[in-house]
Amino acid sequence: MTNAYGVGTDQGAGDRDGGTVLRTHSTAVLVTGSALLSVPLALALHTAACGTLPPVFAPLLWPLAAAVAAGAACTAVRRARTRRSPAVPPPPAPAPPPDPAELPAAADHFTGRAVETDAVLRMVRAGHHVIAVTGAPGTGKSALAVRLAHELRPLFPEGRVYADLGGGRGEPPATSAVLAGFLAALGAPAEERSGTGAALAARFRGRTAGRRILLLLDDAADAVQARALLPAGEHCLTLITSRDALRDLPEAASVPLGPLTEPDALALLAAVAGPGRATAEPDHARSAVHSCGRLPLAVRLAAGLQRSRPTGQIPVLAGRLAAERDRLHHLRTEDLAVRAAFEAAYAGLGAGDRALLRVLGVCPAARVTVRIAAAAAADDPAGVRSGLDRLADAQLARPAGPDAYELHDLVRLLAAERLDHETAPADRRAVLERILTAYTEDASAHGGGAWGAPEQHAIPRLVRTAVREGLHRHAHALALAADPWLEGRPGQSPRVAMWAAVLDAARRSGEQGWTAHAMRGLGSAYAHQGQLDRAVDHLGMAATLQRHAGSRAEQTTTRRLLGAVLRGAGRYEEALRELHTALEGCRAANDTAGEAEVLLGLGLLHMDRRRPDEAIDCLERALPVLARRTGDPAGPADARRHLGTAYAQAGGFVPAERHLRSALALYRRDGLPAAEGWTLCELGRLEERRGSYGEGVELHRAALAAFERAGLGAGVAAAAEAVGDNLLVQGDQLGADEQYRRAAAVHRLLGDHVREAEVRRKLGR
Repeated sequence: MTNAYGVGTDQGAGDRDGGTVLRTHSTAVLVTGSALLSVPLALALHTAACGTLPPVFAPLLWPLAAAVAAGAACTAVRRARTRRSPAVPPPPAPAPPPDPAELPAAADHFTGRAVETDAVLRMVRAGHHVIAVTGAPGTGKSALAVRLAHELRPLFPEGRVYADLGGGRGEPPATSAVLAGFLAALGAPAEERSGTGAALAARFRGRTAGRRILLLLDDAADAVQARALLPAGEHCLTLITSRDALRDLPEAASVPLGPLTEPDALALLAAVAGPGRATAEPDHARSAVHSCGRLPLAVRLAAGLQRSRPTGQIPVLAGRLAAERDRLHHLRTEDLAVRAAFEAAYAGLGAGDRALLRVLGVCPAARVTVRIAAAAAADDPAGVRSGLDRLADAQLARPAGPDAYELHDLVRLLAAERLDHETAPADRRAVLERILTAYTEDASAHGGGAWGAPEQHAIPRLVRTAVREGLHRHAHALALAADPWLEGRPGQSPRVAMWAAVLDAARRSGEQGWTAHAMRGLGSAYAHQGQLDRAVDHLGMAATLQRHAGSRAEQTTTRRLLGAVLRGAGRYEEALRELHTALEGCRAANDTAGEAEVLLGLGLLHMDRRRPDEAIDCLERALPVLARRTGDPAGPADARRHLGTAYAQAGGFVPAERHLRSALALYRRDGLPAAEGWTLCELGRLEERRGSYGEGVELHRAALAAFERAGLGAGVAAAAEAVGDNLLVQGDQLGADEQYRRAAAVHRLLGDHVREAEVRRKLGR
């Protein structure tokens, strides 16, 4: 700065010089004051001892007091200045460690997973420190874990740390690099972030000990990678996502993820596709999400494709996804694809397991037994079982019983693609032949005893594949062997499609015998669907063909079926003629089992004609033969049920109830809910004939429940109508009308417009 004369001055230097002078003066004054202070002290002692002040010192008293006062003042000034400007500043306080917040943003339109979310929250409350969310590619593991991490954030105020471990991409980062990143997030200086993996892990545990930190390890490759990154202390929580089952990480509580439920998958499709798109076409939306296997990734991709299309395109989407061979092609965007997610998992398998997965792509069902898999791979069952276990560890299969595994449909499609790209055509054909042979042997030897709902659709699909590949003989053999099992299943559309394919193959091959088999199979399937006119036409053509090419047993079987269908159509005289012809054929061939079947059909025909005595005679003759047959538990039960109905017609209520109750016990023992329903209906009618309408309606309601379990629409309609008839007699018109409306709606869905009209006439009474 400048003074009044314009000359620059160094204010800082002046302050420093002034401080030096002041300290020098203060020191001199203190020394002088200390020397002078000794004089008054001595005088004070003399005065205290002698009582008077020496005369020589009297003139010096006031100057000495002034000097002492000046010294005290300088001391006070120096102390004050020392307090204002300490010579050495205190060391700064250490900065608190940072509270990192590295979680990714939660996914938009997150839907479902309520059960899994509750499970994780219960584990956290129970004190688990490591929780693993595992599942197949595309199940939404990361989305669930990130969402949970955000929800748990208030419990971990000292930091949320995240790492993408790249296990699913096959590119896991070095453990030391991940640990160095964790240490940096937690405020460690640079010198702490280098060194061996073990040293870094130790420092990371030291940094996390005693702190409330949440760590999200996303897409861990395996248990070894995850274990090296676990924090220390009882206050931390680690969430891990992985395609690996992490069985070698016992400290982790596991939450496995599968596909979404159907309602949640539909909700996700609607949320991502946009308002009104999915809800406007519920049936097509349902088809689309099932084509996606209800996988969140696949549903999101399908819905995302819809957002750019005009409203009302859900049917188009469902149609595109229904074609299996192109499904994976459609489920992709510029940066995401279902195929890529599964291909990464496929690439991580060993060569033998990749080969096993490829041949499983030929298997038509999501569920595959060890025996079928061994046949497909041409390997021993023990080795194949081990391979299937490894596929399960990689989340590409899952156990479905003691000797069976399940593959997700999209995994199966990827396996089929890989087989096409990596296997010669002749080898692919050989795999298909082995699978066809194995399924045919299972059906012939065990009657499909271990089969279930997956095989009901898989067998017809496999037959159609065999026809398409030119394996006509294999297709025909499997259709014949599996048809008795398929005949007893609710829903005959797959069976119709199977026999239609065999009929096409028979016509191209010129095999009349195969054509007759296909016509008979189609006639039987149409009859089960209630399409009686079509059934009569196909069975009639089959009977005509078998006159020229077919065994007597086959002719008898076809005529027996034709007689039963004609009876159902109300064409009693034609039915009686066909059944008598079939009975003569059985007796000529000494076929007692076939004769019993025909007698059973004749008994039913006589009941329809209101001739219970003739019905009882036929059924009593059939019952002993049917009871001796092995491998057909329903035969004697059917005969007893029909006998009960015939006795009830004849007024013999006691034998009627005895036979019906015996049949009901057999059906329940063998797990045949549809037959159980028909028997309960007959018991309900029997109680109504006795006048016990209260007990009768309860039996009809039990029949309705049995038909619902069996998925048998015709039974549901019949039982609902029976409940309505009963309630109407009891005076409950509102309840009766509700049941009639239900029966009419089911008849309409089944295409039985005659029965629908009959029920609606009851509504308009």
